[in-house]
Amino acid sequence: KNNWQIVNPSTPANYFHCLRRQLHREFRKPLIIPATKALLRHKLAISPLEDFTGDTRFHRVIDEAYPEELAGDDAVRKVVFCSGKIYYELLEKRRFEEKDDVAIVRVEQLSPFPFDKVAENVAKYPNATEVQWAQEEPKNMGAWMFVHDRILTATREINGTEVRPTYCGRPTMASPAEGYGDVHTREQDRIAKEAILD
Repeated sequence: KNNWQIVNPSTPANYFHCLRRQLHREFRKPLIIPATKALLRHKLAISPLEDFTGDTRFHRVIDEAYPEELAGDDAVRKVVFCSGKIYYELLEKRRFEEKDDVAIVRVEQLSPFPFDKVAENVAKYPNATEVQWAQEEPKNMGAWMFVHDRILTATREINGTEVRPTYCGRPTMASPAEGYGDVHTREQDRIAKEAILD
């Protein structure tokens, strides 16, 4: 139980702090980072220098990063949890569609699962009618099967009201990708639209 760490950092600073934390901890557990190389060159995957210095640390969950783009916590109708690169596609789609009622929360550490932070982010938006997990991997791959029950547990045990998350991503597949660039692009767009507009 909790004998390894699975982390999917989405910012350079969080990646740095993840590695730094691994070196400075007094115990040793395997660290798995299933991050894609695409974030190395993504124009939005940046961190200011202040995020590396001073009293900064690794964030297991990154709350809504642009609250000023939302109408307000009470106006949020949907909370979308995700991990890794898909966050930036969801953010770009939200900005393109000018939606101000969808909060996007990044789960940076999948295991051990951050029950407290997930519950805190669900409670932050009291009028949200939907909590959703978005991923680009097929349903039988990626983190969905792992996070589903843990979101249920976090909301039930910490917030007192169980919230059943919905799924947004590719259907169950035998292969991890479609195999055609155009089909892949269409699917990515469909996932972003479904997460932000539905």
